[in-house]
This record gives sequence, structure tokens and C-alpha cells, in this order.
Amino acid sequence: MAQETLTVQASDRTGAEVGLQAVTTADGFKFLNTKGNVVLIITNDAGDLIVTATFQNTVDGQTVPAKSSTVAASETWTWGPFPTNWFNDTSDFVECTVDADLAAGIAAVSITF
Repeated sequence: MAQETLTVQASDRTGAEVGLQAVTTADGFKFLNTKGNVVLIITNDAGDLIVTATFQNTVDGQTVPAKSSTVAASETWTWGPFPTNWFNDTSDFVECTVDADLAAGIAAVSITF
């Protein structure tokens, strides 16, 4: 299976309805992050869900650990933004994984000022 690609949804001061996408542990997911203004909205119904974003670059030649957050059951979180120079791969995507196949939904939302 290939990594799931989240569609980045736009939001501004007028607001926007957000559609959540289901993700699985199989290959993780990614989203386009060209301007570094994307946040994730994560809703979780079941047990704890650990979401991890891969740090794509090194600092002084050292690998930096991935950034993880735990979303507990029945919680809804925002997570981000993700600075492009830290998290973007060579195609401007942020690559993420989840640790369990739960009743979770995730949306990538770009914030426009």
C-alpha cells in the first residue's frame, strides 16, 4: 500500500467546514505543506492514538527525533504548524504515522492570513 495523501483544506477568517479523512497504520499519511501554514485537526474516538511527524533534516549533522503527540480517546486536537525547513520532504510533503487503527479522523487545514 502507498502512503495516504490528505487533501489540504483551506480556511480563512470566514471559516470553513472541515472534512475528516480516516488513516491507517499501514503506511501512514502525508500532506502538502508548501508555506508551513498547515495544521492537523485530529479527532479520536477509541484508545490513545500516537501521531508522529518525521523530521526530514539534520541539525549540525545530527538526526533529530520525530515529533510525536498522543491524542487520548474522545479528544479532538489541533497539531502544527510544521515549519517547512524542518518537516518537509523533497516534494514539500510532511510525512506522518499513527500507531493504531482507531476510529480516528484527520484533516489537514491551511490557514490563510
